[in-house]
Amino acid sequence: MNDRILILYGSVTGNSEIAAQRTQRALRERGYDPVLEDMTHVKAPLLLDFGTVLVVTSTYGEGEPPDGCEALHEAVVKDESFQLNGQRFAVLALGDTGYEFFCQCGRDYDTALERAGGHRLCARVDCDIDFDDEHEAWTAAVLDALTHERAGAA
Repeated sequence: MNDRILILYGSVTGNSEIAAQRTQRALRERGYDPVLEDMTHVKAPLLLDFGTVLVVTSTYGEGEPPDGCEALHEAVVKDESFQLNGQRFAVLALGDTGYEFFCQCGRDYDTALERAGGHRLCARVDCDIDFDDEHEAWTAAVLDALTHERAGAA
């Protein structure tokens, strides 16, 4: 299995970018070399170049992706013909429980990546405005799963 890790983030206020950067640091501290990409600059075929895809995204308005992230969302979530080659994935969804469509964008990515043939590395975590504890738990779950897989491959 391809060991390359892609961390995608989509952010409205910057929180998803901060969380993605923290995850990248944690992975590097454990010996991984993840690539961090802003969803505004990514085309869907890039996901196929990585064995693991981590999605860290907020939700905007009525459940939409963050501004500028619509093209990737359309290609991965809305286009049901998008297929993965068995890549592992995990999703951290950021939102605000004050909105009806709390964490909808992250939920949509989680469903779409599984539908596309991806293998869930760990459960999706939905975070409210104060996301530090949930983010740390999600990152720990990602690291545990990757470490377990690495040990199994050795």
